[in-house]
Amino acid sequence: GWGGVYYDTLGAIGAVFFKKVDARSRLLGALLLMLGGILFAFFYGAFTLMFMYGSFAAPNYTILESPTNINLFYPLLGIVGGLAQGMYITLITTFIITDFHPVGSYRQAYPLILSFLIGHVVYGAVVMFFQQQLLQLLL
Repeated sequence: GWGGVYYDTLGAIGAVFFKKVDARSRLLGALLLMLGGILFAFFYGAFTLMFMYGSFAAPNYTILESPTNINLFYPLLGIVGGLAQGMYITLITTFIITDFHPVGSYRQAYPLILSFLIGHVVYGAVVMFFQQQLLQLLL
């Protein structure tokens, strides 16, 4: 939608299994990406619990006090975690995908790197924010 470079992650994941990009491969890609996102959300939740109730005290960057306090530390921690995860995943997948992907149009490195880094940073910030909000309500 923004008119810039992007990488069709859903099609790329599904095309690894089906050797072509169509609605069926994008559906499989969406399911696998969603499953991976849910699994990594548990890791982010463990880090949130560690800073909320564990031995590491989170700095107080509270901007709004309501039934659940909004502490900017958690989205910032999510950005750092997402950037680290994005760099790690990008480093691994760039070499594998650019050399071995069955569909030639998915072998470009620049859109892959850009999309993975931005996607993981946004994912980390959003998941950590909502984990912190949800865990305040539950615990």
